[in-house]
Amino acid sequence: MKLSRWALLAAAPLLAGGCGSFGKAMTSHTDVVAKAGGKELKVEDAARLLAANPQIPASPEVVMELANMWVDYTLLATAAAEDTALAVVDMEQLIAPQREQMVMWRLRDQMIRADTNFTEAEIQRRWASEGPGAEVRARHILFQVPAEAAPAQRDSVRRQAEAIRARAAGGEDFAGLAREFSQDPGSREQGGDLGYFGRGRMVAPFEEAAFQLQSGQVSPVVETPFGYHVIRVEDRRQTPLGDQREGFVRFLAQKAQQDAEKAYVDSLTQAANVEVAPGAAKMARELAEQSNLQLRGRAADRVLASYKGGQLTAGEFAQFLRTLPPQARSSFAQATDEQVNDLVEQMTHKELLLHEAERRKIAPTPAQLDTLRRGTREAVSEVVRNAGFTPDRLPRGSGSGAAIETIVKELIEGAISGTRQVPQLGPLGPALRNAFDYEVNEGTFPEVVKQMLTLRSSQPAPAAPAGAVPAPGQPQPGAAPQPGAQQ
Repeated sequence: MKLSRWALLAAAPLLAGGCGSFGKAMTSHTDVVAKAGGKELKVEDAARLLAANPQIPASPEVVMELANMWVDYTLLATAAAEDTALAVVDMEQLIAPQREQMVMWRLRDQMIRADTNFTEAEIQRRWASEGPGAEVRARHILFQVPAEAAPAQRDSVRRQAEAIRARAAGGEDFAGLAREFSQDPGSREQGGDLGYFGRGRMVAPFEEAAFQLQSGQVSPVVETPFGYHVIRVEDRRQTPLGDQREGFVRFLAQKAQQDAEKAYVDSLTQAANVEVAPGAAKMARELAEQSNLQLRGRAADRVLASYKGGQLTAGEFAQFLRTLPPQARSSFAQATDEQVNDLVEQMTHKELLLHEAERRKIAPTPAQLDTLRRGTREAVSEVVRNAGFTPDRLPRGSGSGAAIETIVKELIEGAISGTRQVPQLGPLGPALRNAFDYEVNEGTFPEVVKQMLTLRSSQPAPAAPAGAVPAPGQPQPGAAPQPGAQQ
């Protein structure tokens, strides 16, 4: 089952990542891939780490992932060396996503009352149309539209479909009309009969129209990628509800809750007159492509979406992007305008819900916040332990520098080789980056790739195990090549 719209709005990004800004000091250091916590990742070290696993692609994107991983765990080790409780990290920033989610759930519980009392007749009716085994037997008449058809030609075809639909709805023999007019070669001679089919067998608009009809009903004209259809349902069938009743009633209750949540969110957004700004998708992509996401002034105030009483700005969107890993940010390049605008709209809806909760004075109790902070501190401590950044390995003071470099290198080597499970930092990553200075120098990535390839080419090929049998078509060791074999 799909997540409810409310759950999607309430969910907060949990992955850390993103690039820091490029200081002028980095431009003259062409051998430094990244800086963090007073330490440096050199080009040769990055290349050596990545070259160790020949299955890792030699690409700038992989170097970016390594650089960000090195930054995050170097900062984590630096913070842990100062205080294993990571006192330097802003705890309120860490709990912000969970706090917002808590507020939105409380708003939902107070404002939404879904009707989940179903009569037996309604359960049976819904089972017949929505149950997993429901099938319909339908006929259709297809009016094809050429892919290159002009609007006038499409209108002409639709008018023909409407005329035939009126005749069918008026009582004329549907099978006879299908044999005369349908352009579906697979069903025309059978009077348009498609037999029985369940959900998931037909394209969505056709399926939706067919399952809304009762036996003997004719649909309005339905448009699909194949053209225009007129549909008549001949019969419906379904297995008995039986012992599936309890699970199906639970499904109906969940769907009722989702529908109620959607209606409430829609009522807020319609009243607020939410509008995505022209060019918002382009602006969002440009932000996702930037390495420096510390927007200020007019750049931060550019509007992506507006609503009554507020705006979603480029600065807020940049803050959201900083919570995403590099691969997620790079996916914006392939996203359509519709997909990017939908994300902007969803973020705006979330702002509206939080504003509504604030207006209604809905907030977590002090006890709930204390529990949230305590749980977050415990989670942070567990991440530190799992990373191996414990006091016995990280001496405090001036002696911690070499230890940090050694432990971070071991952790990354284990991750690259697949011999070590690296703990996920979640929202801790952005919090660490806000607490410390760091830099990533993308200009060095091509050189890292070049050195990776050089190191791999100089490494001897792994020896075959004793007694290994050559693959079919390969010569035996020391044997002369066979005629016709590829050289």
